[in-house]
Amino acid sequence: DLIPFRQGEVIEVTITQILKAKVLVDVGGLALGFIPERELSYEATDLHVGDKVLVYVLSPENEEGYVVLSLKRAEKEQTWRMLEEKSDSGDFLTVKVTQANKGGLLVRFGDIEGFIPVSQLSSQTLGRIADRDRLTSRLNELVGQTLKVKALSTDKAANRLILSEKAVANVEAESKIKALKVGDIVTGRVTGVVDFGLFMDIGTIEGLVHISEVAWERIDDLKTRFHVGDELKVQIIDIDGNRVSLSVRRLLPDPWAEAIKAYSPNQVVSGEVTRVTPFGAFVKFDPALDGLVRVNEIIEEGDNPANVLETGK
Repeated sequence: DLIPFRQGEVIEVTITQILKAKVLVDVGGLALGFIPERELSYEATDLHVGDKVLVYVLSPENEEGYVVLSLKRAEKEQTWRMLEEKSDSGDFLTVKVTQANKGGLLVRFGDIEGFIPVSQLSSQTLGRIADRDRLTSRLNELVGQTLKVKALSTDKAANRLILSEKAVANVEAESKIKALKVGDIVTGRVTGVVDFGLFMDIGTIEGLVHISEVAWERIDDLKTRFHVGDELKVQIIDIDGNRVSLSVRRLLPDPWAEAIKAYSPNQVVSGEVTRVTPFGAFVKFDPALDGLVRVNEIIEEGDNPANVLETGK
């Protein structure tokens, strides 16, 4: 066999003639070949006589003695090789979202379709979404956008490509977190309001303001005071790996420190008993202040504070 190529190989050819239904090529001076119109590339609309292009061998020789070639499949083959290389190296890819379904996003890289599961979308891209209807709506909003992703799994034989946008976000967050310090004050945007605190975007990095760090006073329902999109100044109070803890409260005046200035030792005040415990009673004597009357300041040893003081009095 004098033909130095086989079916399935990618080879370089030179365009000799461009016809309406096919493109004729010279195969290394050894044979004549053609690319049928259906096998032209999705992208290659600007071909010229004399151009050298890479093609995929569909058949080394047809009934008329021509090599049958595909430009489209050659590009797909090259794209798969690139994907496999980037999967091994961990390099990022840019893909375009073409469709959304309840499980995630269909995307395109070149002429290869890939899939990003919902679990592999970052919270910055997806947002803090509690209900399924809002999730579906958000996924549909992403159609047409481009995303930076990493390849998790490439299987050319099965034509399956699984990608992760979250992995890219995590890598980028790590580098940005290194530039942060505990004590820094930054401006963030609320991305989620939950029972235990506020999730915030502080520049493509997500942080959490725990409910205990939202305000000096007790807040029973954060959703009455905060909404997604609110901008707040926050202080970084802890960094643990990729977790950043934030505080709104520490940037606000301490009402206790101001209120206590109005009182001094030996001063007599009136207050309401708010709770009685075995070790003493809590008394609210100022809107911002509670005090503790220790058990030994209420009763004789061995007695019970509840016999002397009552909640609400």
